[in-house]
Amino acid sequence: MKKNIQIFSILTILITGLIGCSAMQTDKEVYKGEKLNIAVIGEIPEINEKESTINFKKLLLKDIKKIDLKSYDAVIITKPYLSKAANKEYKDTYLNGHIPFFFVESKGSILPFVDNSLTYKQYADRVNDTQSYIVGVLGNPNGDNYNTWQYDYAIKNDKFDRTDVKDIYSRVFKTIEKVKNEKRS
Repeated sequence: MKKNIQIFSILTILITGLIGCSAMQTDKEVYKGEKLNIAVIGEIPEINEKESTINFKKLLLKDIKKIDLKSYDAVIITKPYLSKAANKEYKDTYLNGHIPFFFVESKGSILPFVDNSLTYKQYADRVNDTQSYIVGVLGNPNGDNYNTWQYDYAIKNDKFDRTDVKDIYSRVFKTIEKVKNEKRS
């Protein structure tokens, strides 16, 4: 009887610990920072966060050259628009903007958007980045350098899990907030 109580107690502690860890992991993935205003070229992504935290505004690709970048904390460009977004006419917007630009499912990484020596398709064929879901760039208007980010798919059972990307967006939102806070300092 004592042994059964000990086993039951140990199991209860283990289960409680696992539930606690699971809850912490979920909380860790969701962005809970200050409200972000994000322009989106393409479809608005499905995310874990609430509308009160993330405000998306759909724009046309041609509008990013003339948008008031002070109105947005970042721009997300979705897969169907990547080839056009890699056109030379937009390069200065990405490299001289004061906000980060993120490209969803770019097989050419950020290269087609910062270097126009090849087309998007040529970069995609050379690089063939299939592990990253989102890549980002933040140009420096006062210099030639820029910051980049790469957000890869989760790995489950030694394979890329492309089924749920909401946590990737949460990581992107954390980066956007960090950039926003660094600009204030």
